[in-house]
Amino acid sequence: MLTLRNIACAALLALGLSACTPNVATHGNMLSQSKLKQITAGNSTRADVESYWGPPTTVAPFDNNTWYYIGETDTQEGVFAPKLDKRQMIKVTFDATDHVTGVTVLDNKLAQNVEFQSRVTPTAGKQYTAAQQFIGDLGKFNKDDKKQSSGP
Repeated sequence: MLTLRNIACAALLALGLSACTPNVATHGNMLSQSKLKQITAGNSTRADVESYWGPPTTVAPFDNNTWYYIGETDTQEGVFAPKLDKRQMIKVTFDATDHVTGVTVLDNKLAQNVEFQSRVTPTAGKQYTAAQQFIGDLGKFNKDDKKQSSGP
């Protein structure tokens, strides 16, 4: 016989087990080995690369003939911070005629995590609290109608 207590226990057990399921997320463009074989140096063009792999993750800042495809897979369990499972970086270079001159899988040791800064650029002026802003706006838009300018 199912009681309310048994149903509640079963629901809590199911909720607890589902919370342990890792959340896997892929960021960027993870290319499989079969997709990597689609592009060959000397035969493929820039249009082929974009057609098969999509647009690049980034283009080299000072060289439009170098494209990068970057992707990573993270796993997060419960409330814990995500853990990096796999990272892939691929460099594609082109010549002046838009033909591929090289496809290189870069070493993951070259990757660097960027640390975000929490600094804030100071601005000129005063810092007001919410209460000061509210009180300062009282009466600001209700001008006295008696002070109308007299015309000729």
